[in-house]
Amino acid sequence: MSVTQSGMAGPGDAEAPRGRTRWGVVTAILGLPALAVGAFLLMMAVWVLVS
Repeated sequence: MSVTQSGMAGPGDAEAPRGRTRWGVVTAILGLPALAVGAFLLMMAVWVLVS
């Protein structure tokens, strides 16, 4: 990743270096479906307990 003279990476430098894993993407792919399933199960539990 290239660095500017100020020592900070620019906005175009967000790409991961070659061979590195983008953990944010991996977390989103695995975490978002898990959150959706968890929310669904919570809604079903609330529905069963309230009705």
